[in-house]
Amino acid sequence: MSFLSTLISVSSPLLIFGACCYYFSKEVKADSILLFIGSGLTLLLTCFYRFLMPYLMDHYAMPMSEVNSYYFILGVISFFAGICFAVGLFMLINNMINASKMIQGKF
Repeated sequence: MSFLSTLISVSSPLLIFGACCYYFSKEVKADSILLFIGSGLTLLLTCFYRFLMPYLMDHYAMPMSEVNSYYFILGVISFFAGICFAVGLFMLINNMINASKMIQGKF
């Protein structure tokens, strides 16, 4: 049951990454690159938090100070991944709003 709940928690970053991959394949622009990088890093970090880190803690008996240092480094990477995704999303929204204004101005 625990494995199923872990898979459910990974499904939303996976769906977002899939949508970003689709957008990236259609248009390679700054916003799609940022969305792709941000969602890809978030997916990797989610898998690391859910699968790899518990495995490492159980099988290698890592001391708590080492675990904390890993979580700190991953937290910093996660912060920058979130910033990349947010900037890409705002750029996409801005481009869509500007395109909508241009279309409305022609009619």
